[in-house]
Amino acid sequence: MSENTGEENSPSAGPESSAGTEKYLVFTIQERRYALPAKLIGEAAALEKVFPLPLVPPYVRGIINRYSIPYALIDIGFLLLKTFSAAAKLIVLKEKVDRLAFLIDDVTDIADIPPESLLQVEQEDSQELPSGLIAASFEWKGNHVFCLALDELVNQIKKDFEG
Repeated sequence: MSENTGEENSPSAGPESSAGTEKYLVFTIQERRYALPAKLIGEAAALEKVFPLPLVPPYVRGIINRYSIPYALIDIGFLLLKTFSAAAKLIVLKEKVDRLAFLIDDVTDIADIPPESLLQVEQEDSQELPSGLIAASFEWKGNHVFCLALDELVNQIKKDFEG
C-alpha cells in the first residue's frame, strides 16, 4: 500500500522551480501545516509495519524497512507538540540527509516559495512553537506554514541517542 514516489516521481523531480524559488513539501501534523525543502524528501508513503526498539526516546516509534534499508521512524508531532500522533503516513528523508522517516498526517501540497517570502520565526515570541525546531514560516493558499529546521531536528535526535 506504499505510495512509492521513487526518484523520478519525487517532489524534487519534474518541473524545476521557478527562477529564484524553492519547492517545499507542505504536510500536516496534528492539524498544523509544516514544510521541508522538497529536495530533501525521498518519498511519501503509507505507514506499514513498524519494528519497535527498546531504550529509545519516546518520539522514536521504531524502525521501518524501505527497500531493504532501515529508517528510524520519528513521531515528529511528539517532538513539536509533545503529543503522540495517530498518523498513518510518512515522509522519508533522502539518505544523503540521514536515514530518518517522519510520521505525518498527510501531504497537502508542493509550494514554490521565493526566499523573500520566508519569514524568520522569533522563537521567544511564540509559546506554541518548539524552541529551535522551526526555522521560518510562510503563507500558502491562505494557511500559515512552518518550515522545520531540519538540521536542528537531526541534531536533537542524535543528541538524544548519545545521551
